[in-house]
Amino acid sequence: MSVRYPTWASAMMQDYDGKRHGMAMKISAIDPVGPAWNHMVRVLFKPFELKKWLLLGFCAFLAQCGEGGGNQSFPSDRGFFTPPNTTSSGQWFEENMVAIVLIASAVFAFGIGIWLLMLWLNSRGKFMLIDGIVKNRGAVTEPWGEYRSEGNSLFLFRLCIGLIAIVVLATIVLLGLGIAYPDMKSGKFDTAATVSMIVGIPLVIGWVIAAICITFFLRVFVIPTMYLKRVRAKEGWRIAWAELGRGHVWSMILFGLMIMVLGIAAGSIAIFVTCLTCCLAAIPYLGSVILLPIIVFFETYVLAYLEQHGDDWRFFSSSYCKSCGYDLRGHGDSGACPECGATTESMDLHFRENPGEN
Repeated sequence: MSVRYPTWASAMMQDYDGKRHGMAMKISAIDPVGPAWNHMVRVLFKPFELKKWLLLGFCAFLAQCGEGGGNQSFPSDRGFFTPPNTTSSGQWFEENMVAIVLIASAVFAFGIGIWLLMLWLNSRGKFMLIDGIVKNRGAVTEPWGEYRSEGNSLFLFRLCIGLIAIVVLATIVLLGLGIAYPDMKSGKFDTAATVSMIVGIPLVIGWVIAAICITFFLRVFVIPTMYLKRVRAKEGWRIAWAELGRGHVWSMILFGLMIMVLGIAAGSIAIFVTCLTCCLAAIPYLGSVILLPIIVFFETYVLAYLEQHGDDWRFFSSSYCKSCGYDLRGHGDSGACPECGATTESMDLHFRENPGEN
């Protein structure tokens, strides 16, 4: 299945080199849907290769490592950790304080270690997945080594942002508790508690909004920028904001809303597929392989959106018929435009060996 642009769009596609006769480009959140779908079909189904699915699925698994919503509960044990009765709880805690502190510290350190490992693998996997999609290949070893610097830089950058976010949130919580302390001490809800809520709730909401915006910009704009320009995270953020963010705020908002709408549809499909496969799709790696079309589509959708910002942001070579504007993604081997019959020798969708070169 391919998506064809309407006649009125043909003129725009004829100059899809980023300049369009010096006119400002239209940044659309809808136009990239067609190219993203066609490229997903090309990568995964033309032809279908199980090995590519397994390798690309592993890259997707790493790219989503730690982002899943697994709900794990730990059983309650009334042996060591719970005193036999409430009257002796204080004495029990005093007698076992050293053991409690040691066990709690070990569990905390283990949890931090697992979180750091997942964040690191996730950061490395992001570039591996983009590389596989852009170059239409299933590979693990090559992109793992090639984008080591970018992946490690992203890991450290995200770690710093996460620590700053924790400090800011802790400050907000401590501020609220400090304001409400007089009422907490007296055991009643009065003026101090009310003021604490008036001050604290807007600050928490602002913190959540800021966290969402930063995460969205980093995930959608900064990471592809790092991949394309082969730069570290700080420089990638600067370039992404200067060339993609500043002056395109409303386009970014609409793009985010479009991702949300598509995400709702994709989530419904994922739930259906999970039920259809007897919850096999809920198993981490298997889920990444089974739901690979959704993952590849969204990743390609982001790249296709960024390509609208000009030739310097071309992840793929030109893929539109210069005669009629037909979207050729998924038809690279046909030799001719299926719409008008024009030769597509120089217009086929090829993949850059080095996406940073223009």
